[in-house]
Amino acid sequence: MSRAFSAVFALLLALSVPTVAAAEGPVTQFLKGKHEQVNKLLKVPAKSTDARDARDQKVTAIIGNLLDFRKLSQASLAEAWEERSAKERDEFVTLLQQLVERNYKKNLENTMEYTIKYVDEVPAKGEAVHVTTQARDAKNRRAPAVKIEYLLEPKGSDWAVVDVTTDGVSMVANYRSQFRRIMQKDGWGGLLDRMRKRLDEGTDVL
Repeated sequence: MSRAFSAVFALLLALSVPTVAAAEGPVTQFLKGKHEQVNKLLKVPAKSTDARDARDQKVTAIIGNLLDFRKLSQASLAEAWEERSAKERDEFVTLLQQLVERNYKKNLENTMEYTIKYVDEVPAKGEAVHVTTQARDAKNRRAPAVKIEYLLEPKGSDWAVVDVTTDGVSMVANYRSQFRRIMQKDGWGGLLDRMRKRLDEGTDVL
């Protein structure tokens, strides 16, 4: 998997695999509650394609509500976000959400090969909170642990993930670099065309 783990895969790990020695801060407890919802779904055998699709849709809904796609889009586009109309922003958010959610489904089964340890929970800028975890390959205990940091911000009465950093690689920074490079070459329209093409082809984000 590129860059050790994809950010989407890292988010799935926090919610769908066994946890070990978890810290018990309020935001960690929130993530663990989501984990229990997802894990309950995954424990039910999917005996048919329809059953698997229905299960995957439920998991996607849980994780999709956890990730703040609008804030992710705004942070990933940086100054380009301010240059776009409300309609353009909405279209971009929709495309990014569709790409990321499709990636959830593609990686869902692979998450069961890992275990997650919640390490700590510390305040970040403003009201945000960092939750740090370590992921280990359950089948290869000699493989080094992967450090995964989740940045969450309050959203209504709950919390939402606004960035995932995997072994020092930020999802937002990675997307921003890709989006900027494409826009410099092909403009805004070229970026959206690239995203639509990825959706049609069934390939990764960009």
